[in-house]
Amino acid sequence: MSETTAELSQAPEEFDPELEAEQDAPRDLLVDGPELFPGDIGSLPLKLRQALIRLLRGPYLDANSSDNVYETVVDNQEQLRVRLSELFLTLVIDEDRKVALLRPVEMAEPHTSALQRQREMTREETLLLLRMRLILDRHTGTGNEATIARQDIIEVLEGYVDPGQRDAKSVEDLADAAIRKLVQDRRLLLPTELDNVWVISNALPLALPYSQIGDIITFMQTLGGDDDAVPALDLDGTPADEMNDGEEPA
Repeated sequence: MSETTAELSQAPEEFDPELEAEQDAPRDLLVDGPELFPGDIGSLPLKLRQALIRLLRGPYLDANSSDNVYETVVDNQEQLRVRLSELFLTLVIDEDRKVALLRPVEMAEPHTSALQRQREMTREETLLLLRMRLILDRHTGTGNEATIARQDIIEVLEGYVDPGQRDAKSVEDLADAAIRKLVQDRRLLLPTELDNVWVISNALPLALPYSQIGDIITFMQTLGGDDDAVPALDLDGTPADEMNDGEEPA
């Protein structure tokens, strides 16, 4: 090898400032999102992925949460809607009540049903939610939170229980079981600083989308008959006998 050739082969590569800048440029977190794990090809930043998971877990998001997930969903709803549409889900945002939740789209094609459908509510849960919806509507525009106490819940159920069939203790057991479901699973009763008193969630009107108060009262009246004739509700307000999904009440 000649001396000139050796010198050329050992010469440093020419510095290209544009190439160097391209290699050192950080990933655009707002456009591409971070690479969160090896092989990650997702395009959403961590905050939006977390919001998407929270929506999918359900049952809803509200502005009262301390981590501002609701605001993240509202500010980035178009990006989220694209991904949710691919799962046959639609994003519902009530900006007046500051609540966001998911609903399955209605399609007759195979494999388009919701990924995780909530089971229909028991008769007791249905009664309580209908009464809670009436209380919430009375507080609309007052600036005050709608609350309900354990004793109020017991009294609601006592009005629909045959005294000759169930004693007071069994009514309390029914009330406590329904409260646990509405607090822990449905999150439609929110804790307060007072024992045995809960705030009624603003998400309830989206769960029971009645447009007329008279419709609620009419449905409550149907719950006063025999248990076999009583339709329970799914969280979208659909009578359970119209769901036909083969699930037992939760």
